[in-house]
Amino acid sequence: MPIDDFITSALNLPSDQIESISTVKDNGTMNVYMTLKPKNCDCPYCGGKTKSKGLKTRLIRTQDSAGLPTVIHWKQRRYTCKDCGRSFMENNILAPRNMTSTYSLLNQVVMDLRNIRLSLTEISKRAHLSLSTVELYTDSFLQIPRQYLPTNLGIDELHSDMAKYGSSYLCILTDNDNRCLIDVLPSRSKHELSKYFEAIPKSERDAVLYVTMDMWQPYKDVIQKYCQKAVISVDSFHVIENLSDDFSKLRIDIMNQQPYQSAGYYLLKKWHWLLEKDIDLDNEPQYNGYFRKKMNYREIYNLLLQINPDLTLAYQLKEMYRSFNQKATEFDCKDRFNLVLEEFIKSDLPCYRNFQQLLSTWKSEILNSFTHTSEDRRQSNALAENINGQLRVLIAVSNGYSNFLRFRARAIFGLNKHVTYTITDTLFSNKRTGRSRGHYSK
Repeated sequence: MPIDDFITSALNLPSDQIESISTVKDNGTMNVYMTLKPKNCDCPYCGGKTKSKGLKTRLIRTQDSAGLPTVIHWKQRRYTCKDCGRSFMENNILAPRNMTSTYSLLNQVVMDLRNIRLSLTEISKRAHLSLSTVELYTDSFLQIPRQYLPTNLGIDELHSDMAKYGSSYLCILTDNDNRCLIDVLPSRSKHELSKYFEAIPKSERDAVLYVTMDMWQPYKDVIQKYCQKAVISVDSFHVIENLSDDFSKLRIDIMNQQPYQSAGYYLLKKWHWLLEKDIDLDNEPQYNGYFRKKMNYREIYNLLLQINPDLTLAYQLKEMYRSFNQKATEFDCKDRFNLVLEEFIKSDLPCYRNFQQLLSTWKSEILNSFTHTSEDRRQSNALAENINGQLRVLIAVSNGYSNFLRFRARAIFGLNKHVTYTITDTLFSNKRTGRSRGHYSK
């Protein structure tokens, strides 16, 4: 029957090893009754000749067949040694020792674990296994060692309740050249990062040539100490984010100083995005209910810049830095940066004092971000930010994670195609040790 051929193909069983096979559909389950041909096997205890001594039915779950849950009823032979009298069971070629899931079903579970959009609960339902069984397989099959440090390392953080040692953030390490996740650390603290890098051989650390990060000082301190040959770059996105936040705070302060329902308040409340986004200002005029006339974006934009001279100056400085960030090259970035910094200092705007300090403190790292790697790509932490987004998806579809070791294994396996797995019959659990309940009395 075609269904029999499908099942034997899924189990990777040659037809010459099968003595009999039949399938019966019962109560929404596909039951496969199978017997393998007897073999002339030697006694594993004394090496003597053996003889068959009956059959024992074992139930082994496998992949769905024809869209139905499938259970194999395997009649496993029992052999007895003619010399020593000991008995033993036929070798199980369908599943690992002492397990009731076939290799094909276990492989399906592991392939589902690589899909970070599937929760462990969904994977268990697809395989018709219990959630605790899938968790056990995850812990046992995904043994993820520390990955080798890449030439181009990215460092970022992810806010999570799984963080340890007093931190609120996990530390994410990425390979910017091979575009993959290499590790997740339980804390971004300087102490934990130092412990991690200190355990790595110096020759491996010296092979790191580029490091991208945000402006978290412990990252810089640790890399300067342990990866001394690396060029540190600050992600331009985070610099622009700080600048935009400072501008938004000024805009809100000025808006709150305007009389309620005045033109200034209305413009800064409803049309502030014209000062924050790149958009074509010369659009077709549309009727504006507040001014009772047709206006295009440019007319509203001009009115915004007439509200307050500090707002206008702050906007011009913001756009000056954005232009520098977009147009500067590896060769002229230093001169252009100095001109921009000089203009910020000259303006003496209170809202930008922290940003001026940021530019002064991280000048070298900002300029290093204009360096192009061997792939002719400007240094940035875009990959780490993208991976952070995917990790948030994994946490969201799982309704939160609390087991860090299981999360780390799942994350690296799902976001690093170079990481492999091993189906083993040695099972163990990374279940967290909870607090003891103590004595209970009625």
